Amino acid sequence: MRAETRGGQTMSMVVRLLGTLLAVTALAGLIRCSSATMTAYPSSDGLLRLAWSARPERIEDCRPRTEEELAKLPPHMRLPVACEGTTAEYRLQVRIGDGPALDRVVHGGGLRRDRRLYVFEELPVAPGATSVEVTFDRLGSPAGGGPSSSAPRGAANAPKPVPSRPDVAAVPPHLALRRQLQFSPRSVILVTFDPDRRELVVLDGGSGPSR
Repeated sequence: MRAETRGGQTMSMVVRLLGTLLAVTALAGLIRCSSATMTAYPSSDGLLRLAWSARPERIEDCRPRTEEELAKLPPHMRLPVACEGTTAEYRLQVRIGDGPALDRVVHGGGLRRDRRLYVFEELPVAPGATSVEVTFDRLGSPAGGGPSSSAPRGAANAPKPVPSRPDVAAVPPHLALRRQLQFSPRSVILVTFDPDRRELVVLDGGSGPSR
């Protein structure tokens, strides 16, 4: 019985010693970390930040129905025009100086990509005066320069789609900003979308928006 008691006391002392050692080690590590110097942005470059949120445009491809199609439909569904809706995608391109810095496709959130789209990119820029060009083009529009993703292949003789009405609440099909910007070491210049002016603007430090 005494042997068991002594064994339990010995084990308890070992656990206490290990706990004390662990606490001392953790405290020493915390003190060392608190005295270490940290640099949030170690590079001396400036930073071009692109950040905005907007609603993507709803695109409807409409075409007139043929007489055969109308005859197959119930009388209450015989609309002369058939429309299929999709949500627009956009191509974001950035040029800094003479070279491309970013090229990606942006679409709305959600499973059906019909929610708001979000842009957030940070690009390092060497200090000094630099030309910056940012374009945000809807894919499939003339501004985007690409074919419509909803147009069927090989349908050269198909009826032309009826254009949908422009959605003034959504982001425009074409946005462009071209500026000569002055970057200081570790400075941040923000490019964002102004929904009131419906254009890209520059926010440089404490200054107001400018084109």
